[in-house]
Amino acid sequence: MTDAAQTAAAEQDRLIGELLRALATDDALDPHVLEIRAQLAEATARTGAHEDAVKQADELLKDAQREHGPEHPSALRARAAVDLVLDLAGIERS
Repeated sequence: MTDAAQTAAAEQDRLIGELLRALATDDALDPHVLEIRAQLAEATARTGAHEDAVKQADELLKDAQREHGPEHPSALRARAAVDLVLDLAGIERS
């Protein structure tokens, strides 16, 4: 595993812990939780687990748009996460 992938894996582990702590007190669709999910999808992509990252980012975007609307900052952040994940995976947006 490259140094970058190892760093991303450590970040992924940290974010999973942060997400679990946040979910203990916050709603799953709270903007804070959505931000952690965006960071987790991006870290997952950086580890090379592109398929998992794309799934995470797509679900995040659906959740954020459904809960807050397409122009809410959480939805815009989710869109940015999708774009970055697709870029890291080498997938062109359709």
